[in-house]
Amino acid sequence: PLRLLRLVPRPELSRLYLRHCSAMPIKFSKNSPIAGSNPETLLQNIDLIVCDMAGTTVKEGGIVYATIRQVMADDGLAVTAEQMHPWHGAKKEAVFAHFVEAQGTTPAAEVESRVKCYAATFEDKINDAYFNPDSAVALFDGVAPWMESLRATGTKVALDTGYPPTIQKGLMEKLGLDKVVDAHVSSYTVAEGRPYPYMIFKVMSDTRTMDVRRVAKVGDSARDMEEGRNAGCGLVIGVLSGADDEDTLFAAGADVVCNVVTEITAASK
Repeated sequence: PLRLLRLVPRPELSRLYLRHCSAMPIKFSKNSPIAGSNPETLLQNIDLIVCDMAGTTVKEGGIVYATIRQVMADDGLAVTAEQMHPWHGAKKEAVFAHFVEAQGTTPAAEVESRVKCYAATFEDKINDAYFNPDSAVALFDGVAPWMESLRATGTKVALDTGYPPTIQKGLMEKLGLDKVVDAHVSSYTVAEGRPYPYMIFKVMSDTRTMDVRRVAKVGDSARDMEEGRNAGCGLVIGVLSGADDEDTLFAAGADVVCNVVTEITAASK
């Protein structure tokens, strides 16, 4: 008799299919020592993967940078999207300080207080944008199962961000990331944010990861790539789901560039 077979979806096969059907497969930097490696084994020697949030794992449509610009514009400090772009991935206070100082109309003794005022207003506005009932902020498709698959093969997962800690924690809880990562860090809790490497070192400490050469850094901005390179990460991955394009990510130090973070598959160790 004819037997009907029940097909069970396999996430790892779905990811593989999507990668090969993608308009741009995983690309390697010609200058990378891993150029020409098998994409299936990229994470084979990785103990910890450090992922950016906005534009990499979290799909928020650029709200954060539009909000930063709006906060400054409301106080008479106009900043274009082009001027803002190089600051993607930076600590928000650093962004405000840069543009306040560049404007040149605020006495040096008052810069800090103006920046603090901007930061407080930003946090209020972004809280409303992210956590109101109609907010469209979400994870990129497949991110949570992808993180679970990494952890299942022995790779720890951490999040680093330029968000204030309260925003980071709120997003993690809203999107369920608190259940699928091993550590997280905000640039506000270390000496300096990107491109300094301190956030990576902090999550290495928190996860007891000894060798930075067995750490991968993933992000959508040049600052993410620079952070990974400055830390000495063994693998630096750029994604095209957020701020920067392929050429910019490679120029900033990416070993590989792919469309979305879930195209980098878990590898057995």
